[in-house]
Amino acid sequence: MGYDYGELRGLIRYKCKTLTAFAKALNISASSLNDRLQGKLPFKQTEISCAKEVLGLDGETLERIFFTEEIQKTV
Repeated sequence: MGYDYGELRGLIRYKCKTLTAFAKALNISASSLNDRLQGKLPFKQTEISCAKEVLGLDGETLERIFFTEEIQKTV
């Protein structure tokens, strides 16, 4: 099961304007950030810590945007 990064994407666009700017702040490439947001790679602890500073997150918000599991769709 993966994580839902929808709220994180919104905060990135609100605070950093672009995914590229946020990736640069995390010191990773835009493609690496995209892989993380798609669930292909996990976020590292150092990246989460940096995101907390860049986005101005408190602990509760940080937990919600990085650790909310995706809801499985059934057909």
